[in-house]
Amino acid sequence: MSCYQRGHSGVSGKKRITVDEDAWNEAMRKANQLRQVQRDLPGMLAAAKQASEEQAARDRAELEARQNELSGKLAALSSYAKQIEATTTQRLTTATATIMNEAKRANANLRAETRQLIERQEQRFTAAMETERAERQRDFAALQQEIARARAAKEDVLETARTVVSDARVLRDAIDSTLPHGRYAPGELAKLTSRLAIAEANVEAGRGEAALATAQELVLRLGELRSEVELRDAEWRAAHLTAVTVVTALIEQIGGSEHIDMVDDESGMSADLDVDFWSEGELSKIKAQAGKLLARLADKSDPPSLAELSEVSERTVTSLDQSLSEVLALAQTRQWASQVRVNVAEHVVEVLENTTGYDLADEPIFAGGDQRKAFYSKLRSGDDSEIVIEVAPDASGKSCLIRVLSYESGAANEHLRVARVHAIADALGAEGLPGTPSAEPGEPDPAYRDFARLRQRPAASAVPGRA
Repeated sequence: MSCYQRGHSGVSGKKRITVDEDAWNEAMRKANQLRQVQRDLPGMLAAAKQASEEQAARDRAELEARQNELSGKLAALSSYAKQIEATTTQRLTTATATIMNEAKRANANLRAETRQLIERQEQRFTAAMETERAERQRDFAALQQEIARARAAKEDVLETARTVVSDARVLRDAIDSTLPHGRYAPGELAKLTSRLAIAEANVEAGRGEAALATAQELVLRLGELRSEVELRDAEWRAAHLTAVTVVTALIEQIGGSEHIDMVDDESGMSADLDVDFWSEGELSKIKAQAGKLLARLADKSDPPSLAELSEVSERTVTSLDQSLSEVLALAQTRQWASQVRVNVAEHVVEVLENTTGYDLADEPIFAGGDQRKAFYSKLRSGDDSEIVIEVAPDASGKSCLIRVLSYESGAANEHLRVARVHAIADALGAEGLPGTPSAEPGEPDPAYRDFARLRQRPAASAVPGRA
């Protein structure tokens, strides 16, 4: 292909070489001899374990306080009803402890599949509900037998109804004042309260049989509501514990990933990788999102739903964790790309020194002092003609762009300009970095000769391709 076909028609002091993307990626692969970033940070498991234990301790304290309050209110029940609820308390306490302890044990292994963990939590809740419902039905059957014996002994039906209705009222008020029924069974207590009002009216009217029939069913339904709410709360707390654990682990990983000591396997030399700098703030974005998640989990005024907790543990944290891996890889790649651009610039300078008689002038610099941006070298001849070499990331960020900016003190020699850019392209191709030479119209901006100004220039103003 001729120079004219490559865009070299006319006079142009701005020549460029676009490095082949595949060749650039291969160069990056060879240059990057650093070990893979270690994601399992030493402090991650410890931080997650501590967060899990602290949350579990808060849950135990809240459950104990609530149970003490509930038991105090249930003390007003009749003797047989009190015995039933005491037995229920024992079963619910055991079931809750089992659900929470199994969740805590599962959370200790952060490598466990979160979806499987959530499914096990759902299974534990379902099994506990089925067991509690069966036990409640058995206890209620025994209560019915007691009532039947009292009626067989011709005891006052109205008095028996009054006792059972009173028990229903005590149970209803205890649930209303101590348990989060509005979160886990919205509207259910209101329905039972309406029926309780009917039973109480029947007692006042002396309709013992009607009041007794309604009250018996109410005691059963209220007991079932109590059990459901307490077990659903245990299910929620287990899911919440899991969410707190995995979010804390993620935050620990983010914090430990801010600065990474990267070690060259061959030379043993190390370099600090400032991940947020090289990712241009992407790590801070992930950190902010993780912080919002933790704040959401701590919101007591509007607690996250069970579905939201599952979404956090199963998908949101997984997505952020994947994003963290991508950001770490991006930062590492960009840091090495910067070094490779410096190496390319040095090779270009060497080619020009050997072919043009120009010598390196001024200290090479990064635009605005920012290593993520373009790297500049300057050569000068005896007649004060200058060549500025710009090696910058291309627009896609997947390769690099080399610009050769010529500033002759005398008449421009287009033939020499073209020859220089082709010599550079050939030399880079021989090193495994083939590129396509081309020309930009017009003459280069003289500002690129002023390295003192270029060094102070904001990075955004020194973008590749500007005149």
